[in-house]
Amino acid sequence: MDCGAVSMHFDSGHLFLDLSDGRAAPFPLDWFPILQAATSAERGNFAVSMDGQQLFWPEIDEDINVPALLSYRPENAGP
Repeated sequence: MDCGAVSMHFDSGHLFLDLSDGRAAPFPLDWFPILQAATSAERGNFAVSMDGQQLFWPEIDEDINVPALLSYRPENAGP
């Protein structure tokens, strides 16, 4: 995938990945237990890698690989 993350934001149940192509891709927050348990302040303290391929939350030691997340298909997941 050629597009990368430029930012991200949350609502009460989702992480929205703001992509360089202008889309905002939603993902259920319960896919990310550490982020789900984090405070709003902890969630807001993140960094995007220069190439847009990684998101980092240094305070809670969490990171997300953007291409892996974008390519994930729940129907292919195990039971």
